[in-house]
Amino acid sequence: AKLISVQGSWDNWNSRTPLQRSGKDFAIMKVLPSGVYQYRFIVDGRFSYDPELPWSKDE
Repeated sequence: AKLISVQGSWDNWNSRTPLQRSGKDFAIMKVLPSGVYQYRFIVDGRFSYDPELPWSKDE
């Protein structure tokens, strides 16, 4: 991947925040109020999910 961003329910899906590359990894630190949030990754322009994390689809 060349560019990975994250987008989430914390701002009603309005912004995409790029993750910072560190070697082979990408990371970001976001400070959010306590709560439950939904999020998704955008990898090189395509929506993606981490297969190692639990996930579900909205109906």
